[in-house]
Amino acid sequence: MVRKLTRQNLTVLLSSMLISFLLIAVMLWLTARERQGSAAELAAVQLASNVAAMLVFNDPEAAQRELAVLGENRELSGLALYTAQGELFAGIAKLPTLQWQQQPIPTEPQRRYRGLEIELVVPVMVRDKAEGVLVVRERLHQLMHWFVRGLLIMSALMVVIYLFAARLLIKIQRKALSPLVALSALAEKVASERNFSLRAAVVDNDEIGSLTKRFNELLKRAEIWQTELSTELQQQAARGDELEHLALKDSLTQLPNRHSFGQLLHKMVTDSLNNKTMSALLFIDLDNFKFVNDNFGHDAGDEVLIEVSNRIQAAIRSDDTLCRLGGDEFALLLPKQVTPQLTEQVCKRLLQQISRPIWVKNAQMPVTLSIGVALCPEHSIDSATLLQLADEAMYQAKRAGKNGYQIYGAD
Repeated sequence: MVRKLTRQNLTVLLSSMLISFLLIAVMLWLTARERQGSAAELAAVQLASNVAAMLVFNDPEAAQRELAVLGENRELSGLALYTAQGELFAGIAKLPTLQWQQQPIPTEPQRRYRGLEIELVVPVMVRDKAEGVLVVRERLHQLMHWFVRGLLIMSALMVVIYLFAARLLIKIQRKALSPLVALSALAEKVASERNFSLRAAVVDNDEIGSLTKRFNELLKRAEIWQTELSTELQQQAARGDELEHLALKDSLTQLPNRHSFGQLLHKMVTDSLNNKTMSALLFIDLDNFKFVNDNFGHDAGDEVLIEVSNRIQAAIRSDDTLCRLGGDEFALLLPKQVTPQLTEQVCKRLLQQISRPIWVKNAQMPVTLSIGVALCPEHSIDSATLLQLADEAMYQAKRAGKNGYQIYGAD
């Protein structure tokens, strides 16, 4: 037992020291890289300010001299100055000319890390107007050399600290655990047999005796808790089906609720990517539902929701799943054998189903559907993004006059 605990404690100590070492190393590298990146960015911004007038007065030779100064002072792997039209204005002969794809010039310096290099894109501004762009790439090899040397020193210190701490831990632990062997044996027996009715014998009234008394009290409480827990688990098992139903189903329509919808949507997207097939999400909003609630009452609104859900379910395939997200919002998942044409047919079929009169309290309910469609993987391979795109498409359908559908991205 003592050896086992010693091995475990030494393992925990080593693991803690390794984790601390790794965290310190990562933080040290990120901090050092960020500081060098900031220094490189500051130097590039200063250079961009210096060559601004040279760009305006078309003096590439002077600009090249300015670039050469930066190249001598920093560890560069590439440097180039371009005009606002994307033409190379100046560079350094001994350094590769960095390519810059002509695009809208950024208004602020941009910094990207590529392995052991920093790439900077700095606008050359003259009176708040971009006259050109400076592209700089700086190597981090010297920084990495310093970092590796620091890691070696830290590693040596960590080894010395660990050996000293392990030796001290073993000595202290053996001395402290020797009186607890008997109590440990009882604890192992209780743990293996799950018999909390066992009790330890109190030999003396010293600290170990006090610990034994507290251990016996703990066993007594555990025995009581075990009895209560067993009773509670039996009661929960009886209510399990009901709780599961409430957690995953909408109480009004008995459709899968928003929580269940999230799981179903994630599964649909995953299956679509794994099987390399197309699937579709239809975001459905009930038009004029607020008017129904305000003028006919919420009980009439509930009847409308039930009728709409029944009609939609009657119009879809057995593999498709209709969910209620809340209020007057529904979501329809089409997981299999989906094409854009099939999706449009489904939308038209749903609109036709709801266009038939819905009578509640001897009055025809003026409700229609607005449907937004997003396809996976065509529009997105992320569940949350797919839902957002379908929601945006639904609002496009509403703005187009309601009682219609809109596939995301389609005109």
